[in-house]
Amino acid sequence: MRNDIQAKEMMKSIWMLTDRMGMHMTLIVGEEKALLVDTGYGFDDILSAVRKITPLPLTLILTHGHHDHACGAYQFEKAWMHPDEAPVFSLYANHWRKRVWQQATAKGLDLSDWTEEGFTGTPCQNAAFMDECEMDLGNLTVQIIHCPGHTKGSLCVYVKERALLLPGDDMNPTTWIFFPECEGLGTLIHSLEKVSLLPFSQVLCPHHDQLLPRSAFDAFLSGLSPENVKATSEPAFHLWEGKQVYACHPQPQYTLCYDYDKLPENWK
Repeated sequence: MRNDIQAKEMMKSIWMLTDRMGMHMTLIVGEEKALLVDTGYGFDDILSAVRKITPLPLTLILTHGHHDHACGAYQFEKAWMHPDEAPVFSLYANHWRKRVWQQATAKGLDLSDWTEEGFTGTPCQNAAFMDECEMDLGNLTVQIIHCPGHTKGSLCVYVKERALLLPGDDMNPTTWIFFPECEGLGTLIHSLEKVSLLPFSQVLCPHHDQLLPRSAFDAFLSGLSPENVKATSEPAFHLWEGKQVYACHPQPQYTLCYDYDKLPENWK
């Protein structure tokens, strides 16, 4: 297993790690401990990438259990997540590893350091469960916040001393909440309103390679009004056969794809 991960320090002590599939993870390095948020698709030697940056004791948390965030969890003793995320993690990071292999080969990815059997037969059986908490990494304080939306057990991470929010997949330039395990739009909005009370000034999304200003988050949230959702929605049924999936635009260049059947009743 190679380490093809690219590392970039986004701000002091905050590193973006990008795996060979283009997925972004975040490494937070305090003076005494380090925290890794998500693991990417699992083709790369994540621990080697982390150890090039810090030798400190390391904890892994997963914002949620989808394969692009969790398939590399097998490299760690424990993968901490919200207890509501257990079934998602089991399905995506274990039973659906063959789908990940197929996605990678379809992209023409160099997987010469793997065999299909080796990858699909590497299960993630190290789930550990946590609820909301605060972690002291040594002059860096991290809050772990339960924010259901993209999934029932989704977590957001707030780094107090850096005024930084990691929203997981609850906010991305393209945000998806139409999978069966996704919560409805009302739940997502409630979670975003919850974290909006925190005094963060920048946002680092897992599917974007740049820091975003607080104003982008505020505009995204305010754009999820009933009036704007109705005005900007268009069918996106191709995303999930048999579902009424619609795409709306909370702000220019941002898209939210949602399950119409899970809309608040007074929005329909």
